[in-house]
Amino acid sequence: MSSREARYLRVDVFTDRVFGGNPLAVFPDADGIDGATMQAIAREMNLSETVFCVRPSAPGASFRFRIFTVDRELPLAGHPTVGSVFALAATGRLAATEGSTVVQVELGVGVIPVRVDVRDGDVVHVQMTQRAPRFGPEVVDRELVGAALGVPGDALAPDLPAEVVDTGIPWLLMPLATEEAVASLRPDPAACRELTGVAGTDLMHAFCRAPERPVPTLRTRHVFFGTVTPGEDPATGSAAGCLGAFAARHGLFGDDRAPLTLRVEQGADVGRPSRVDVTVAGDLVEVGGASVLAGEGWLRID
Repeated sequence: MSSREARYLRVDVFTDRVFGGNPLAVFPDADGIDGATMQAIAREMNLSETVFCVRPSAPGASFRFRIFTVDRELPLAGHPTVGSVFALAATGRLAATEGSTVVQVELGVGVIPVRVDVRDGDVVHVQMTQRAPRFGPEVVDRELVGAALGVPGDALAPDLPAEVVDTGIPWLLMPLATEEAVASLRPDPAACRELTGVAGTDLMHAFCRAPERPVPTLRTRHVFFGTVTPGEDPATGSAAGCLGAFAARHGLFGDDRAPLTLRVEQGADVGRPSRVDVTVAGDLVEVGGASVLAGEGWLRID
């Protein structure tokens, strides 16, 4: 049986240091790898997502990214898109000049612009545009939300709804009252599965407004209750875009009609601190941050 070697890059995304942020595997030259093999490779890598860069099919796109979790292909995801563009730029596969360069990337949701910022020859920031936000439904059963998160009812934010928001993929966002409540989450799988049926999505994120920060900040956690995926996500770019849209819609940091720039802090609870920068102006949602190359290698494919 013949085999080939597939090269990959390891990137830590939404951090400025190795062993922080969300780890990602990027296969920069994935033409010729079929979808079933991509899924098998993603299971082998055992990360929250693995990205395969292939020849684009959409007019105007420079790259096409196929994004896989260990059990499914995603039409859009934040840290894989940001991290893959960073990896291509940092290794010279994408020509990014000093200052800002915009590249068009084909995802399952269509072609999106991604901005690459270079300073003194280094890629310092990558920012993607997500889809215009869609809202609803709200989950009115606060007892079920509390049970799913494993927190008492008074830990939920009294003035905000649990609501599904979609800027590419749908997330159920569940606002809590304090950072202590966010840190104390103990998700109950049975209640989470019941909540999935109500909300129509199994992607869930809990958060609170974080005081005493120099900029508007949300402290967040991925609500992990599965048995297949590797564990709680330390940085979730698709959810960050939804959180920014939620914050703007509900006026969490002032006038809901004004452009909003905020920071999403995630990952400290699983030992991988992460920071995601989010900007929302009407229907425009942008998500970005720093990344670092953590390593590279190859995988034998039969």
